[in-house]
Amino acid sequence: MLIMALAIMFAANTYAQTLPKAEMQDMSGKTLRSESWIDGKTPFVISFWGSTCKPCMQELDAMSENYEEWNEKTPFRMIAIATDDSRSVARARSLAKGRGWDDFILAFDVNGDMRRAMSVTTTPRVFLFDKNGKQVYMHIGYKPGDEYELQRKIKELYK
Repeated sequence: MLIMALAIMFAANTYAQTLPKAEMQDMSGKTLRSESWIDGKTPFVISFWGSTCKPCMQELDAMSENYEEWNEKTPFRMIAIATDDSRSVARARSLAKGRGWDDFILAFDVNGDMRRAMSVTTTPRVFLFDKNGKQVYMHIGYKPGDEYELQRKIKELYK
């Protein structure tokens, strides 16, 4: 009984997280604050990725291919947060630019503040937040087709 109660408590808290406040860098190295993503109108997706993570690249490429079409039907913002530290952030910036992720908000968590605040230990890790900054979905890893599950979750926010 106790194990079942703990499992239910854990499941209830899995998506109860609100967006933590953290500072990162944008593409040009300027300060970017996570709280600026909450606008009370549009849900947003945060995808943590690393420049050496092939599944991360596959997932973000798949999202990029579909972003414009999906965004017309159910508006959302895509935030790609690189977990690379100060030694490899230049590579991450170059990769993001070269892969054409121009529609995304690109953030670089060089100090790891956002990663720690959201307990991200592996990449890729994707979170979906509603328009008020409450987490409603999360998945770890990537396999082709995961982006369609994410799109279904975004659509549910508009029902």
